[in-house]
Amino acid sequence: MLYTAKKTASLIIDGGNDYIIGLKQNQPTLYKMAQTQAQKETPLSCATTFENVHSRLVQRECKVFAAPEQIQKKWSGLKSFVVVERQGERDGQPFYERQFYICSQCLAAQELLADIQGHWGIENRLHWVRDVTFSEDFPPRRGGNAPVNWSILHNFFITIARQLGFRTIPQAQRALSNQLHKVFSFFV
Repeated sequence: MLYTAKKTASLIIDGGNDYIIGLKQNQPTLYKMAQTQAQKETPLSCATTFENVHSRLVQRECKVFAAPEQIQKKWSGLKSFVVVERQGERDGQPFYERQFYICSQCLAAQELLADIQGHWGIENRLHWVRDVTFSEDFPPRRGGNAPVNWSILHNFFITIARQLGFRTIPQAQRALSNQLHKVFSFFV
């Protein structure tokens, strides 16, 4: 069953939980309102962090805005809009990114920034690996149970790689490609 973002937000709130949902341009009205809000309104809260890790210098700025009442009525539990701007250098090249979020809570910017960074950690450590390293968005094996079976094997391999302390999945693939006895030792 395909759920819309509004239905998903409603299910989350009905389940007694809260949400932070990243906005994309496929929600044009909400996305435009967030852009306008960020330009014209005064934020309820702001926070800035600086990080210098893996030869990347990154500044993150988070601003929290109250959601307008007309939008709150359309989205279950909606309380605030969040804008996160990232800028800095990656491998000597400057970058700038801006992401909008809707949130069912009105939290301080520092707390929201930490929550959003935590989510990106999950995204980078799992979903990115599945999409890029294992090409799950464009599987060569289609039909029947093949995609699900390969996904299970990928999850198994990711778990083994993490358990063995590899920093990256490609590093684990190279190291374990001729070490099947190590891989099979997880079965016993």
